[in-house]
Amino acid sequence: MSKSRMLVLSSTAMASIVLFGSQTLAASPPTSMSVLHRNVAHHLLSQSSMTGSAPSSGTTTFEVTLNWRHANQLQNEIRQLYTPTSPQYHHFLSVSQFIQRFAPTPSQVQSVARYFSQYGISLKKTSRNRNTLEFSGTYGQIEQALHVQMMRFQHHHQAFTANNQDPSLPSNIATLISGFINLTTYHGFHSSLVNAQSLKHNRSSQGSTTQPKGYSPQQIAKDYQINPLYQRGALGQHQTIAIATLATFRPSDAQYFWKYYHIHRGSASLNIVPVDGGYPSGNSGSGSGRIETSLDVERSGSLAPHANILVYEAPNTSQGFYDLFNSVVSQDRAQTMSCSWGEDELLATPAYDMSINNIFMEGAAQGQSLFSASGDSGAYDGYPAIAAPSVDFPASSPFITAAGGTTLPIHGQVPIPGGSIPMRTEHGWGWSYLLPYYKNFGYSTEAQFYAAIFPVGSGGGTSSVFRRPFYQLGPAFPHTLGRNVPDVALNADPFTGYAIYDTNPGTSYGQGWINGFGGTSFASPQWAGITATMDSALGAQIGFANPLFYAVFQSPQNRLYPAFHTITKGNNWFYHDHIGYNRVTGLGSPDVSNLTKDIQSLTH
Repeated sequence: MSKSRMLVLSSTAMASIVLFGSQTLAASPPTSMSVLHRNVAHHLLSQSSMTGSAPSSGTTTFEVTLNWRHANQLQNEIRQLYTPTSPQYHHFLSVSQFIQRFAPTPSQVQSVARYFSQYGISLKKTSRNRNTLEFSGTYGQIEQALHVQMMRFQHHHQAFTANNQDPSLPSNIATLISGFINLTTYHGFHSSLVNAQSLKHNRSSQGSTTQPKGYSPQQIAKDYQINPLYQRGALGQHQTIAIATLATFRPSDAQYFWKYYHIHRGSASLNIVPVDGGYPSGNSGSGSGRIETSLDVERSGSLAPHANILVYEAPNTSQGFYDLFNSVVSQDRAQTMSCSWGEDELLATPAYDMSINNIFMEGAAQGQSLFSASGDSGAYDGYPAIAAPSVDFPASSPFITAAGGTTLPIHGQVPIPGGSIPMRTEHGWGWSYLLPYYKNFGYSTEAQFYAAIFPVGSGGGTSSVFRRPFYQLGPAFPHTLGRNVPDVALNADPFTGYAIYDTNPGTSYGQGWINGFGGTSFASPQWAGITATMDSALGAQIGFANPLFYAVFQSPQNRLYPAFHTITKGNNWFYHDHIGYNRVTGLGSPDVSNLTKDIQSLTH
């Protein structure tokens, strides 16, 4: 063992310095120490193989995230900002106001930087909102500063570095820190995108075509009652949508998509904003990730045709994913954001999830509407590694609106190979409804087909990381300890799905028009576009949508002008749709005209 590793505390020594009141349980050094819990990815490490120690001399960058000042006050203020009867209602903070009131102070930043500098770890940069400090150092220096061991692990095909015990720091420094980014370098972020042709024995129509199939933007606008807003002249003007993504795209593809569907964008702009250097040069991504950004831009811009679009592109790393959201929120250039990337919330450290949640809190205080896809693995987001129900992050954050999926029948039918399935009403999306039709897909038994399609469906369930937020309290919602997912829904079933226009080479999907796509990846950007259009109609920002949506859902006005379609059929392999809120489709899919009308009634 190297000299630097001899300074690492053993688990026994760590236990001997846990604070009990203001006293320690054993003799302590002159500076009292605190353990920063929730900074180990226990579920990930239990699924991985340890391959050895990280090289002491190996260099790396990592980020230290700091707590907001007056955090309880911030949470209370966010609640007041979204309570229509409050004097603070919709008095959103500017970035500078937020920094002045809630960001760590320059002296707090300096204290943290000085601590790490003692170990030769250098501060590279500080985020605009002062809550994120990026450092550079060696693994040996990190071990000394944090009193951890940095180890190497293998998870399937990915090798990564991680600490397998919680950091311990001087108490005066520990109280400032909320978590660490990139100590655990594993990243399992993927887009929430499903292709109907991915089912075994059903690949004949895969590849590019000359004609798109599936729901057009105009059909979505009709079926979800957006047209009345368009007729009033609300087209998303004076709004900006941010697409937060981990892959790049060709802007010309989106322009072609809009031209084909006669979406007149007027003077609305489309620009790329690189984060951490942007997506790696010369690499357009692969598989579904490559076309994710194309569909996000195409569909959000279609439903808010006069809204500007900023595409924030970051590398697919744990630090890139965190910095992606910090950039969108702290720049505050967009009123609405959509993200269709995520991972099982249990794969990261809880502190990682909570650090991103802190970013979303700033977004709520600034009046930004943030949407995230709820995932496409039904109630089992960690499947097959985790067989128990789990949910996707960032959809599980209490300060983001999680968009789940439905099956919206086409003229009372769901087209499948060799026929169609009668379906008269919108269902919660879960592919269990396909089981009786296994022969249509080339399977000889239902059990074989079950293995192929389980657990594809609308991501939903209860968070193991975040507590149930204020807007989900009351008899109308599940009496759970954790936050429930999703909040809203939209058509996401590939069999009632969409076409994407993408000309980037490099995948089996082909180039040009590619059909048969679905997933909650389509729900999130379309909800972002819908919200931008509602903002135009209302002449004001909705901001963090959940408090208003849940308030409308429970209001008497909602009975007169139902804002959400009641979805009582369908399941996501564990939870079932029923009247009221459920963990498949949340509040339901929107009647956008009524939702806008109800928000006006509730807030005036």
